[in-house]
Amino acid sequence: MKVSSSKIRVWIAVLTFGLGIWSWAQDATPSSSLGDVARKARKDHSSFDHVPAKQVTNEEEDGPDAGGVWRVTLCSQTPCYELSIALPKTPKWIRPAAEPRPVLIPLVGHEDDLSRAIRVYAAESLGPSYPSADVAKRAFLQGLFARPEYFGQAAHIVLDEHFFVEGGLGVLTHFTVISGGVKFRGFGITASVTNGNYGFACAFHEEDSVAASSICDAIVKSAHSQILLPAQPRYYPTYQIPQYYPRYDDPRDNDD
Repeated sequence: MKVSSSKIRVWIAVLTFGLGIWSWAQDATPSSSLGDVARKARKDHSSFDHVPAKQVTNEEEDGPDAGGVWRVTLCSQTPCYELSIALPKTPKWIRPAAEPRPVLIPLVGHEDDLSRAIRVYAAESLGPSYPSADVAKRAFLQGLFARPEYFGQAAHIVLDEHFFVEGGLGVLTHFTVISGGVKFRGFGITASVTNGNYGFACAFHEEDSVAASSICDAIVKSAHSQILLPAQPRYYPTYQIPQYYPRYDDPRDNDD
């Protein structure tokens, strides 16, 4: 009996499909159920290497840029000043929408518990004009921290380290603060320049000190202050300032 080529192709397709179903059935185990696949997807989604796009702040927003550099600027008068810090590239950080909008850096082993995350705060225009860095430090770590949206309790200053920054003086502060029965430790950096004061603070649970202190220390010590000079006008050597040449119909100086 002669079998047409079209029927042969149909039977080959059916056989291939059947072998695929059989192979899938052989490989399928309870561990590859849809529930396990969904759990794996959620785990991958919450890993340190994954950051949803909506959690990454771009340079146009008031927060860290996509590279993790966070800048605060004082520009009440020229020249302007800028203080910046660098957040670690890994683990990934997030920034909640609620004020005062700290940056949260999850810790290994506590990825799903943001209450255990490292908190990084920014502050600018601290205290009156031209104060010392110590006055600005207290306005930040004790005045702002005592507000309920921060810790609801003023920080206890443990140690201060003074240094020079671009345009003024700075102080690196070791502090502790208790909030909701939990003791936090942290480091703060506050700088005083001619335009005012600004700073950053990094805090973590005391029980996470081993893992978090080195991260906070690196963030605070990455602080960089600089003067933002205005753009200089361009100079074109061949450009001549236009001059006015009187026309014949211009009135004479003695004409009324």
